[in-house]
Amino acid sequence: MLLRRTTLVFALAAGALSACKNKAAGPAPLPTTTVTRGDIAVRVQATGSVEPIDPVDIKSKAQGMILQMPVEVGTRVEKGALIAQIDPRDVKNQFDQAMADDVVAAASLTKALRDRARQDSLFVRHVITAAEHDSSKATIAQAQADMVNKRANLDLARQKTEDATMEAPIGGTIISRPVTQGQIITSATSANGGTTLMTIADLNRVRMRVTIDEVEMGNVRVGEPASVLVDAFPDRTFQGVIEKVEPQAVVTQGVTFFPVLVSISNKDGLLMPGMNGEVTIKAADLAGVVQVPIDAVRPTNELAPVARMFSIPVDTLLNELRRDLVGGEGTTGVPGRYVIVALPTGGYEMRLVKTGPTDLRVMEIVGGVKEGDRVVMLGAIMTSRPVVPPKLQIADEMKRGAAVSRTVEAKTAPTQAGKPAPSGTPPRARAPRRP
Repeated sequence: MLLRRTTLVFALAAGALSACKNKAAGPAPLPTTTVTRGDIAVRVQATGSVEPIDPVDIKSKAQGMILQMPVEVGTRVEKGALIAQIDPRDVKNQFDQAMADDVVAAASLTKALRDRARQDSLFVRHVITAAEHDSSKATIAQAQADMVNKRANLDLARQKTEDATMEAPIGGTIISRPVTQGQIITSATSANGGTTLMTIADLNRVRMRVTIDEVEMGNVRVGEPASVLVDAFPDRTFQGVIEKVEPQAVVTQGVTFFPVLVSISNKDGLLMPGMNGEVTIKAADLAGVVQVPIDAVRPTNELAPVARMFSIPVDTLLNELRRDLVGGEGTTGVPGRYVIVALPTGGYEMRLVKTGPTDLRVMEIVGGVKEGDRVVMLGAIMTSRPVVPPKLQIADEMKRGAAVSRTVEAKTAPTQAGKPAPSGTPPRARAPRRP
């Protein structure tokens, strides 16, 4: 009997101790941060390679063996400098023949003119007939036409002789030279024909070609400044300007990019074609805006951290949210963005927010929270799970069946053809993709 009483006492004591522990072990506070105001420097980053601006491929109008080529790859040349000498013997012989033909044509024309003068005198004295006099006119016309033809051939032969001596059409640097001295080349009779002797480019100014994600194109405009870092000079920043945004998109692995050309001053000659680097485009500088860390913001189709922390099935959350915020099978819903706000009275609330640009560290918040609110760091809560989950409530504007606010309508409504989105709607920002 005594043993039973002792066991009962211990059981009651253990139950009371367990109840006290469960009562004391309430929901653990989640890591939060305060919504503040500050400055955001919006930057767009992309990688690319250095390339010359308007390189010139040098081809010869003459053909034959290369006798001289006093330049190498990397040689700086001035405009008009000798870059190659083609064997001139064939074109020189053609020039001499054309010169001789021109001399003969000139002599024939002189003789025809003298004969015409004599026949004019004879015709006046009625020594020759009118038919004979007219034949002298035809002879002069033929001699004049032959003279014009021979002069044209002489001019062409002179040009061929000059073409055998090749001079630099522009000042710049030899960036390629696929032929060598002693090689026989063919003439460039068409735009795509002939042998390319070398390529010259002015490297005092180069460009870098990068591809920008389509969602960031709203922050990229021609004429905006950009800074360039290349792998060869990690401690030096080169200044550039957006020169051109190509209108034709490039799709890579299902992601749409647009090529952007950034021109860079290269007076020191440090940047060379083929160097790899990173371009940072100065898109915007926002001052005194409401901001939160990007770790506190999630799209409404990413509910895993919330479901884990608050012990709520994901399906239950999906059923609670508006259908236009979470895309499902057969729908085209556009995900919204949400934060978890710590309420002053205890508990937490999921709120829909309207976001602005980001610098990949903090993000502008246009609507949904205000300065001084405390938001949960959603990335941090995925590392642990409390024994007693805290309570979560969903804001009214996010619940299924709630009317879509004008603000959300303005954000998700498609823009009219040729017209921008309504004012106050900031562009979506995304971490830059590197090709």
